[in-house]
Amino acid sequence: MPKVIDLDDVNGLCLTQGWEGFMSSYWAERQRNTNKLARKIAGKLFEQQDVTPRQIYGLSMLAWITNSFDGDNAGYISSTKIPALGHVLHSNFSGMNLSEVANIASSEASDASLEALILGHTGFTNFYKAFRNSVLIWIEEHMEVLLPLYKDVYEATEDRERLAVVQRISNLPGIPKANNPTQLMRPEYFLTPSFFMLDVDIKFPLINGNPGVRNLLRRLNVVHLDLVSQYRAMTALYGTGGIVDAADLDQLGPSLSDFISTPGQGAKKKLLEEKDESSSSDLPLKDENDVESIRKSGTVVQRRIHNRLTNSLRRSLASFTLLEGRDDSCMFDVLVCRYDEEGNDLLIEVKSSIEIPSVRMAVGQLFHYWHVLHGDSDPHLAVLLPERPPLSVEYFLSWMSVGLLWYEGDTLFTADEWLQCIAHEAS
Repeated sequence: MPKVIDLDDVNGLCLTQGWEGFMSSYWAERQRNTNKLARKIAGKLFEQQDVTPRQIYGLSMLAWITNSFDGDNAGYISSTKIPALGHVLHSNFSGMNLSEVANIASSEASDASLEALILGHTGFTNFYKAFRNSVLIWIEEHMEVLLPLYKDVYEATEDRERLAVVQRISNLPGIPKANNPTQLMRPEYFLTPSFFMLDVDIKFPLINGNPGVRNLLRRLNVVHLDLVSQYRAMTALYGTGGIVDAADLDQLGPSLSDFISTPGQGAKKKLLEEKDESSSSDLPLKDENDVESIRKSGTVVQRRIHNRLTNSLRRSLASFTLLEGRDDSCMFDVLVCRYDEEGNDLLIEVKSSIEIPSVRMAVGQLFHYWHVLHGDSDPHLAVLLPERPPLSVEYFLSWMSVGLLWYEGDTLFTADEWLQCIAHEAS
């Protein structure tokens, strides 16, 4: 009897999205760029009278990367990206580089914007090699069902339409493994990345064998339930913890459980959101002893400086996943996930003044927040100030093993060698 690969039986036979080293707002942006490219090409494709299985195969391949992938898209372009474009556009691009392919494709489509999308960083799923060829045969066998599914996702604007697609996916047979046709991959492992690319609002979540997805489904208590239940549980997270769409869901990976409130345990984190730099709403009061001296320096001005600095971090550290505190017991400003080569997190407290009451409060907050988040592990802490403080403040922070960050224009600087992986060295 054919064996269907389950979430708890993948052993590497999974669609790896958002690799741990790349889980960041950069990665989410890469996924959104893939969505833009796929939708633009699909729009042209679905205008055709006869769409072939190989074109659907090529369209789906646009989501793929390979083991040789790196952050500059170097490894997989000739083996995966260019062949994918060749399949979907019914063109022979062999021997061409990506610039040539992009120029030809945009000219034939009479769409100059297509060239930049093709040249940009795209692809996010390492689809297992043993299924890369056999899935084309599977598409050919089920084309009458699959083509309407692809078109329906492309046109979907409401959740009920997406849910109808999920229900139809549930009725599809598994995808045979090339060298062992009795071993079957669940159809959603292949289809959900494709539908992620085609969904205009990127609301179609990736549901596959990735460890991050598996952990999330366990936390939601749906790991062993049907696909429709898993879809409903995942999409119910939109609108919480700064999660807007499926790209946000994916970039959070294994840490997503910290964003979910359960009975007896509130969510501690959310994605760092853009702050209104003109806002006069109150910042949370975290230390009643020092806050009065900070108030005296001008509350509205201080709030605006704080928001400006936080927004600057979002821009400067866009290649990292940035989180902020959500629970009253741990209202930290910024957590930089895996900021160094060892994969450590960095906790940053943003202060709008270089005066010692602000710095003193920041240090106390940092150590408490770290203890709440990471217990007794060695802390990685830093304070972000609006300018370089006096040497007495630098010495104090150094003595406390707390890093120092500040901006000069749009450039982030540090006085600490260990923070030069994210900031420029100060002279």
